[in-house]
Amino acid sequence: MDSSPVSRKERWLLTGLFAVALIYSLYGVTYNWTMGFMSGHEFRQAHTAIVAYYIDKQNNFSLLYEVPIFGKPWVSLLLEVPIYEWAVVLLSRLTGWPHIVAARTVSAACFYLTLPAIWLLLGRLGLPKPRRLLPLALILSAPLYIYYSRAFLMDSMALMFSAWWLLAFVRAMDNRCWRWLALAVVTGTAAAVIKSAVWAAWLVPGAAYGAWLLWRDARTRAGWMAGLKTTAWGLATVVVALLALRAWVAYTDPIKAAHASAWIFTSKNLTQGNWGLFDLGVLFSRELWGHLLHCWEQGIMSRWFIFAGLLLGLALPAVRWKVLGTAAPFFLAQFMFPFAYAYQDYYFYACAVFLHAGLGYALLGLIDTRLPRWLVILLVLAPFAAQVRAYWQDYRVGQSIWHHGGYSFTELLRDHTPEDSVIIVAGADWAGVTPLYAQRKALMVRNGLEHDRTYLERAFQDLQDEEVCALVVFNDVRKNRAFIDMVAARFDIDVTQPTLSFITADVYASRTYSKGLQLILKNSRKYPQLELPPGALDDEPVKGVITFPAEMARRTFPTFSPAPQRASFQFGMDWLMHGRQGVLSVHPDADLWLEPPAGAKEIRWSYGIFAGAYENPAAHTDGVEFIVQGEGPGDASRLIYRRLLDPARNPADRGDQHEVVPYVPVPGEVLRFSTRPFEHSAFDWAYTIKIEVK
Repeated sequence: MDSSPVSRKERWLLTGLFAVALIYSLYGVTYNWTMGFMSGHEFRQAHTAIVAYYIDKQNNFSLLYEVPIFGKPWVSLLLEVPIYEWAVVLLSRLTGWPHIVAARTVSAACFYLTLPAIWLLLGRLGLPKPRRLLPLALILSAPLYIYYSRAFLMDSMALMFSAWWLLAFVRAMDNRCWRWLALAVVTGTAAAVIKSAVWAAWLVPGAAYGAWLLWRDARTRAGWMAGLKTTAWGLATVVVALLALRAWVAYTDPIKAAHASAWIFTSKNLTQGNWGLFDLGVLFSRELWGHLLHCWEQGIMSRWFIFAGLLLGLALPAVRWKVLGTAAPFFLAQFMFPFAYAYQDYYFYACAVFLHAGLGYALLGLIDTRLPRWLVILLVLAPFAAQVRAYWQDYRVGQSIWHHGGYSFTELLRDHTPEDSVIIVAGADWAGVTPLYAQRKALMVRNGLEHDRTYLERAFQDLQDEEVCALVVFNDVRKNRAFIDMVAARFDIDVTQPTLSFITADVYASRTYSKGLQLILKNSRKYPQLELPPGALDDEPVKGVITFPAEMARRTFPTFSPAPQRASFQFGMDWLMHGRQGVLSVHPDADLWLEPPAGAKEIRWSYGIFAGAYENPAAHTDGVEFIVQGEGPGDASRLIYRRLLDPARNPADRGDQHEVVPYVPVPGEVLRFSTRPFEHSAFDWAYTIKIEVK
């Protein structure tokens, strides 16, 4: 078949089929391109996105990067060398695109850059150029390669490097060329450290080809030296990659093993538990094969089309061994990692190209038969139609969801809790969706550990210097009062009732923020699907004094110098967006106490009243007093500064106000910054930008 001339009609047919498949692929990959929702195992995409988010935020391009979802130490879950995440962050910085768009661009680019390597590999198998387009068209139209080539996952990058490694391996072994060897070393090392499970699927055909070369040396009686050279060249293409992978495992395993929760992601636990590496016993499980076959139908096409195509190829003597040889790695990858492939369809991204190559050979063998041409064309188009049908029935539905990602409560927490605060999440295992969209570091209590008091004591102790702003409990953990009360007692969470509820979760905020969040939710339509508990805000919130440990104060009040020691907010503490900056809500009555530094000479206070408080002539603020007092030992007190802002009547009082007040410290004195209503507190939406005493 390989040496058969390609007719002009066949050339045009295959070229046209490839062009249509390419257009179809580009359309599917870019559909809903800017949508924030990461359809398809969002829990795994969220993990990759979190890595990229903190690399960018902290400008940390080292190998010791933070994945703050399992509690402290935040450096605990080092799964891969973050080459993919580095590329996403750098592209985002270069273009100004959001991470999700940059990630999709990197993923798609890597997928399409894989195709030239497959084209050249098919050429090494002796397939004429026009005929190589048929398996490539099958790959392009596969649901799996449309759906996950736009995912926030490193699989496409690992696939690209793996495909180019196999090509470089074959060329190096055939030609004993140092340039191809160098390319094999680079691409193999990159594939191994980005995602070793993907590269492993490509090592199978590489090992098979190396074994065939050794058999050829033995058959031709080339001598033991020829076999030794073949072995040396083969090992040279992988030894650096294997050593790099081994070094990465040696570097990361102790970090994960020392963590109270991340230890389950050590290499031993991943290979045996998550992947089921070489667990031949499970391969005879009916349940496992049910999941595997479902993944075939979801990501490729109907199982019956797959079986029919392969059987057709095996029945055609001209292509039998080509079909068997190219499709075999597809099955062997599933035998190596049965759990991973059965329960995570995106794992097939690594090996489905081999199945498509096998099916492509079967279809090419069909073209060479003497069947009527109209029948051949229908049979060739049938698997393409099956792939289109599979995509539109499943992946397309998820890809069409109009959603920007996360939940209403993650948006609320992101908007109205301190940026450096921490959330505790239980009932969601390690799915990092909540901390990703809330943009908060998290202690995610893995499923089952909410009952492990020893673990919880250790994890909570690690957070003793952090400000925990909220507890989020999903599903059955919503009823686990023992766990909820334990968190509340340790972190001063208000658990008399949920601060707010979502469809599948309850949120308990700290006493510092609970009333403020409820007030925002009551007066805003921005956060749908959130509900306040019965009786919330029926009574006037009780003003109470909050004491801040020094480290917590510095993180909570980043624009204050020095940071307040104590605070009291009648309507709860809240940070709001004012233009592009966050400001502290100081709706009267609000008080902040801070200790002035020795030798201070002035007080700088930037504050104001939101425009919405005075723009309505029929309902507006009657003014807010901004006051600074010095409080000494006992009842000693002195007025340092007072100003009434009345923006409804006085245009000069509108917008940001910047005051510089001369100040001479008194020994033992503490400064108290306060806001008070003029006559009533309606619409007194005051804010503080920053306070500096120096």
